[in-house]
Amino acid sequence: MNKYSLIKELNTIPNTNRESLKKLSKVILTDQSLFESLVEIAFDYDNDISLKAIATLELVVEQRLDLIAYNLSYFTKNISRIKDENAIKSISKICNLIAQEYTSKFDSPIKLIMTHEQLSEIIETSFDWLLKDYKSSIKTNAMDALYYIGKKISWIHYEMKLIIEKNISNESANYASKAKKVLELIEKTSMA
Repeated sequence: MNKYSLIKELNTIPNTNRESLKKLSKVILTDQSLFESLVEIAFDYDNDISLKAIATLELVVEQRLDLIAYNLSYFTKNISRIKDENAIKSISKICNLIAQEYTSKFDSPIKLIMTHEQLSEIIETSFDWLLKDYKSSIKTNAMDALYYIGKKISWIHYEMKLIIEKNISNESANYASKAKKVLELIEKTSMA
């Protein structure tokens, strides 16, 4: 399979049918040479194909986070361009996974490859998601990503805490629950 075949395959999937996307993610996990094409398709088009590619990308990255490491530059340069909320939800989840891996105790391709510029893109975009009118699932993923990165870059926790405290009363129960947990974690981290 090549990039063109991958586009054709994505085009045959009805909407973002989870089972079909899972099957396609298994194909990509088996033939990892398709991963770079998947990332390109996810951001090269602003249509249903790119939405399906982003959803598939999430499924693949959940299984093999290391694959995104070699495409971090392209990924981070493009994350702020995504406008569809379902796509943003998937991208925010991937950013959360990257942030967790970046701040883990163990060496990984993400830790070795990620540049300051790429990290800054994730930080800036996560703050944008937190500040704008998006679904709570996007905001909670952004909170998680920023919390993890804030363990390495202290000013992030301070800024995030201000935003959360300002917005918590106007947000959903899901947001408020996550926000309280993140604020507790920030408090524990600052006391350590």
